[in-house]
Amino acid sequence: MKNLKLLLLLGLLTAVIGGCGGIKPTVFLHQDYNFAFVEKVAVVPFEDLSSDQGASSRATRLFIGQLLAKNAFDVVEPGEVSKAMMKLSISRTAELSKENSKQLGAELGVQAIFLGSVNETATVRSGNSASNVVTMTVRLVETEQGVTIWSASNTTGGKGFIKSLFGAGEKSKAEVMRNCIKEITKTLID
Repeated sequence: MKNLKLLLLLGLLTAVIGGCGGIKPTVFLHQDYNFAFVEKVAVVPFEDLSSDQGASSRATRLFIGQLLAKNAFDVVEPGEVSKAMMKLSISRTAELSKENSKQLGAELGVQAIFLGSVNETATVRSGNSASNVVTMTVRLVETEQGVTIWSASNTTGGKGFIKSLFGAGEKSKAEVMRNCIKEITKTLID
């Protein structure tokens, strides 16, 4: 009888832990687009919708680093992107028109442009503990037609069930942002 109770308790615990996985990214993937066409990309500086000043610059750098680490595309240097944007008088990166996307693509010689935003960076407090949360959205716009061919949104961080149960240490905002970016890029590259 004790063994049966122990097995039921372990089964319940496994079900609870298994059901407490992280939030999966929300992903859009253009079904008719041939992604093999995309060899060279540019990353436009991300927009900051959070109250954390500098979060978008950090996210842009981390995202470029992740793209380079994956070795999936040739990535235009950030200085060249800024120079082309100034030349074309583009300042509002989150609101590029189709025409702006086409012009920027032609100027940089890229097949697609990554656009993104940091929607939230927060420290959530619960009792005596705190945890960092980051929410980001990134999309890939092809430069021939100026249409979105991929988009992903993700939220990473927070105190999970295991961490709460065992009192594991919390991750810094930079670690949480890096993890958020890794989860986003996995939806396109892995």
